[in-house]
Amino acid sequence: MTEGLQLSLPKRINLIRITLVLSLLISVLLSLNLWCGDRSFPVTPILQVNWLNSSYDFIWIVLVILFWITSLFLRFQRVFIFLACLFCFFLILFDLNRLQPWFFMYNSLLVMFIFYNGRVDEPNKNTSFFIIIQLIFASFYFFNGISCLNDQFVKESFEVIISPIQTLVSERHFIFLKKIGFLVPYLLMFIGLGLMISSIRYLAFSFAFLLHLILLVLFFPSANHLNYSLWLSNLTFIFLLFFMFSGNINPPIYSLILLFNRILFYPVLVFFIVLPFFNSTNKWPDFLSSNSKGGNNKHLELKINKDIKQQLFSYERFFLVPTDSLFFVDYQNWCLHELNSDCIPSERVFNSILNYFNSINENKKKGVVSKITK
Repeated sequence: MTEGLQLSLPKRINLIRITLVLSLLISVLLSLNLWCGDRSFPVTPILQVNWLNSSYDFIWIVLVILFWITSLFLRFQRVFIFLACLFCFFLILFDLNRLQPWFFMYNSLLVMFIFYNGRVDEPNKNTSFFIIIQLIFASFYFFNGISCLNDQFVKESFEVIISPIQTLVSERHFIFLKKIGFLVPYLLMFIGLGLMISSIRYLAFSFAFLLHLILLVLFFPSANHLNYSLWLSNLTFIFLLFFMFSGNINPPIYSLILLFNRILFYPVLVFFIVLPFFNSTNKWPDFLSSNSKGGNNKHLELKINKDIKQQLFSYERFFLVPTDSLFFVDYQNWCLHELNSDCIPSERVFNSILNYFNSINENKKKGVVSKITK
């Protein structure tokens, strides 16, 4: 039986920080149009405040990248991480669609390092901090599993995820694969719980590792998979799995009472464990719980008439699908092609898309037909 990684706790924590920073840096570069530059896909500001024209967003993202890089090589790492997280928060305020699942997950873990002093002579504090980031990481699996407990994921989303292998297997085998989709939510919840229970951690680790290997193949970048950052997140999670859960990570002497003595534990408990349970009641937004491919079933049904179509750029017309006398707007495909990211299923984002077409239309009472469904 393999012993796994044999690393000290401070080295593991340092490798986790480096992995998060590099993953954020690469992921932002893979979806650069989402962060700066000319784009036609509507921006969705959270606050209607013109702090800086959107054409100057490149200034913000350049500063964030500089802070990430300097946190890798210079002293005062916590200061640079704090500044990077602060500017990332501003970028989200300028456009809600930037709050992609991978961006939320990486930053949720990275912001914890603001409270880590890196001292190797404080084993109990290091252990408490390590358990806290383990808890956040495991919560991503658990609540993604809960978010997938719906008919749409089992009947539609799961089929889309496994569609790349449809041509590689027989029709009978593909139908069988679709039928076992109902097990995926329970598998994710088991991984989330199992990673935090030492007696079954090895089994949960194995399932998680296998899951990400499969997703690396299924989401491999292609004309049908343009969300490169989401694909990369599976590779990142494999590294994080090894650094957090591989090998002997149990300290010789440690009491969980020390965990409850850490003030940082309580906001983590509320934000990552308690509040995500309210996703199903719409009292806590899904995009603040890292739900990537399930859960939120909201979508916008948007159709425009021929007159509005003629006023669009040729590039935008590419995402119109004729339906009777109107044209259906495939906004998800539009977002993927232009921003290399999924459109956040939020009513605020949908309203921005709707307002974009209404602004083109001279008579706002005609020409645009829309409906937000759940």
